[in-house]
Amino acid sequence: MRFTITSLLLVVTCSAFAQINEVDTTRWQYRITATGIVLGGNVNDFISSSRAEIAHNGPKWGLYSGTSYTYKNRDHEITTNDVTSRNILSYGQRRRLYPFVIVSLSKSLRRGIDFQYQVGPGAAYRVFGNQNSYLRVGSAVIYERSKYEGDHFENYAGTSDVITKWRLQAFVAGTQSLPGGRVRLVYEVNWQPAFQGPNNRVYALAGAEVPISRKVALRGNLEYIHENVVLVEKSKYDFIVSFGLTITNIFKNHSEEIDED
Repeated sequence: MRFTITSLLLVVTCSAFAQINEVDTTRWQYRITATGIVLGGNVNDFISSSRAEIAHNGPKWGLYSGTSYTYKNRDHEITTNDVTSRNILSYGQRRRLYPFVIVSLSKSLRRGIDFQYQVGPGAAYRVFGNQNSYLRVGSAVIYERSKYEGDHFENYAGTSDVITKWRLQAFVAGTQSLPGGRVRLVYEVNWQPAFQGPNNRVYALAGAEVPISRKVALRGNLEYIHENVVLVEKSKYDFIVSFGLTITNIFKNHSEEIDED
């Protein structure tokens, strides 16, 4: 008998390292999100997406480290095995406008990237913020080096398996608690156009959390990724829908606005 099962899946991750909520005066913040889907029958799919974050919010210096992992197995063949680590050092992050330096490391089986790193300075501005909700915008200038598994690309005429680029990074990120505090929306849009050529990248995340206790919430995610330059026969975009759990210490009972301008 053929059957289809869709289930919530909790993925245990050893990495315990999104985004710091600058107005939360809690010195240490953590968040672990694990979502996944299992399909059996005509197509046997196992998809998981997990993200672990830790942030230190000091009076002057802020440190954030976040690691995300996406895995997909279709009919016993691994098609996605991607890891991204984003690390941010900021100064004066409790103010509305503050500078930061970002270092990102990644490896992607899905896109055929053996290793990629990005590094550069930027600035962020907090549009509004309290203990439960905030909105932040910002930009950075980053240098990127990518080592690919091959050297034949879509929208790129080079013949080397290494591509280096200077990019502008622009982002919008935040959270919003709905009235009553029983649902929390999480969103992020990250756009990275290259200064040379049509080498653009877009990442968008929309999530919803329903707390079931002070530190645990049900989580649903929509993720969209698009990149112009990819290896031949690789898809330029991915769209992922997943469900799971979030463990965090960010849920609060306070809602006062805090500024240190």
